[in-house]
Amino acid sequence: MAGIPQINLSFHGAAREVTGSCHLLEVEGSRILLDCGLYQGGKERHERNREPFPFAPDQLDCVVLSHAHIDHSGRLPLLVKSGYSGPILCTAPTASLCEILLRDSGHIQEEDARWKIKRLLKAGEDASWVKPLYTVEDAEAALGQFESVDFGETVAVADNVEVRFIEAGHILGAAIVELIINRGGGKTRVVFSGDLGVGSARLLGPPEGVACPDYLIMESTYGDRVRETTEDPTEQLFEIISQTVERGGKVVIPSFAVGRTQEILARLNDLVESGRLTGIPILVDSPMAVRATGVFSMYPEYYSERAQRGIDAGDKPLEFPGLKLVANVEESKAINFDSTPSVIISASGMCDAGRVKHHLQNQIGNPKSTIAFVGYQALHSLGRAIMRGKSPVRIFGEKHRVRASVETVEGLSAHADLNGLKDWYGEMGGNPRQTFIVHGEEDVATKFVSTVADQFGANVVAPERNEGFTLN
Repeated sequence: MAGIPQINLSFHGAAREVTGSCHLLEVEGSRILLDCGLYQGGKERHERNREPFPFAPDQLDCVVLSHAHIDHSGRLPLLVKSGYSGPILCTAPTASLCEILLRDSGHIQEEDARWKIKRLLKAGEDASWVKPLYTVEDAEAALGQFESVDFGETVAVADNVEVRFIEAGHILGAAIVELIINRGGGKTRVVFSGDLGVGSARLLGPPEGVACPDYLIMESTYGDRVRETTEDPTEQLFEIISQTVERGGKVVIPSFAVGRTQEILARLNDLVESGRLTGIPILVDSPMAVRATGVFSMYPEYYSERAQRGIDAGDKPLEFPGLKLVANVEESKAINFDSTPSVIISASGMCDAGRVKHHLQNQIGNPKSTIAFVGYQALHSLGRAIMRGKSPVRIFGEKHRVRASVETVEGLSAHADLNGLKDWYGEMGGNPRQTFIVHGEEDVATKFVSTVADQFGANVVAPERNEGFTLN
């Protein structure tokens, strides 16, 4: 194959694990990085974020970002701090969400460093070595390199590589990335799925299908499970709220600020606009969720066809009577002194930080109230303990007996399950030369490898971290 540029692909994160998405494509001197996310979950992964990149950031031609979630975008400030000066390509909603998420991440890094310095000094130890992973200023520098690309638009990112974004349906602006490589008079297509959404979401559409590429990088977050529920999440929310209000209690919904909160609001909007849920205050008490909701409202053209038809008919899915976006700490505190039955949507989604802990502290012992979980609760999180029936639980250092009702609303995940992943793969109409399975814990990723290989007869592998491949 003399004269045909060689393609190398290496995996430097989200390889046999979920977080730290980072994949490097090299074509005859051109280097394109797909995502640059934070590792999350435990001390070892936290420390891994501080390791030098296994490639030279200043030698990259372009970074292509699939979507805004921190496990895909969170090391971009560190990449820029390490010498990368080129463009960061993504959709416009992704850029707007990253303005919130990366600044917040920089603030968290600074706060963590301040806390550690304070603890070391109190113990009489040297703290001069403690530095934040990156700062808000570093995040601002990275945001200055973002460039927006529309879905369906093809842009050149190197002499021999073009990129096109395809709707992934995962969160607002999330993209499947198609790379078109010009080599030897022909074209080689590499597709990176990013994170794939679901077909049943209220606010966003399903992931768009793609024609079978030469090579595929595919996520596997839920590649080992099928969601069994057949209940409509909107009806579940209605029943939980109605029953709790009838008792005179409050519904506390721990929710992820970006994506999940807006999906819930769109479903509550349906209930309010239909007249089934009226006169009940709906409070969003999370500064990040409030800001993210503002970003969602900026981009209605990225909503599902159903949501856009509603907008054309005069409905705004994220605005309805009774909804209040809590603006400040004083208003947040006042919620807990108001006995009026209400719905409180607050972060963090796993109850380990943020304002939701204050609302749990005030309502978890109230048998009239309900704690309604709408998303995944990680092992060892406060949310997992409550959801699994543990009582008492410790909140702000004090034990609280769980007397509130505890409910789980299925079907609101923004990730495709096993059937959704298989359907998307099957719609390609053939097998790539090779498929690389990423973004799944090791047992899940390897199980999904077997599923795809057995069901489709595909050539498929789950790469190890830092493993590289030459694509023929």
